[in-house]
Amino acid sequence: MSADKIDESGVGDINPWGGPDRPSPALAAAYERMTESLRNFQNIVSAARPTAAVADEISGILDTAAGALAEFAVDESAQIAGRQTRYPGRSQAMSPVLRYKSQSMEEVTGSVEFGRFYLGGNGAAHGGAIPLFFDEVLGRLAGGGRPRCRTAYLHVNFRKITPIERPLTFTGKVDRIEGRKLFLVGTLNEGEDLLADAQGLFVTLEPGQP
Repeated sequence: MSADKIDESGVGDINPWGGPDRPSPALAAAYERMTESLRNFQNIVSAARPTAAVADEISGILDTAAGALAEFAVDESAQIAGRQTRYPGRSQAMSPVLRYKSQSMEEVTGSVEFGRFYLGGNGAAHGGAIPLFFDEVLGRLAGGGRPRCRTAYLHVNFRKITPIERPLTFTGKVDRIEGRKLFLVGTLNEGEDLLADAQGLFVTLEPGQP
């Protein structure tokens, strides 16, 4: 199957968020800008060694910002975070931002960069961030154009140190499908160097399953 159309942001729209609670274009863009600011803040916090006074001041600013947003809390079905598939990172700040180059029902390719927020030590990305990254890549491939599914298992092989703040590339492919079971594989590279690879099993949900 040919790759789905990739929009100007570099992210395909295999599984766009529809329904009555879809945000307006203005809100969608503004929310993504807010999320991007949050990601930037996470990286800066991780790299900073402020004075106690500055840390206290920033804490107050964050508390104020959280209070301003608290009154707009909604239930999961109406939230924006993690639903905006047209934006890199889906407008959530948990996993690294994935920028898709191509994607279809059988394969995805793209690039990723682990920011300072994901540092484990000595310039290497935290080991726990790598499975998180693969679950994001393979999960999107498993769910793109298919019924909802859940991760059944994810096995990650760490081949080399994954550096932070350097451009990396990834692939995700469907290995085989057996009934409700989708067996997927993925790779993470820096140039020709294989940094990590993964094998995942995703299971399509039955009607009514959460």
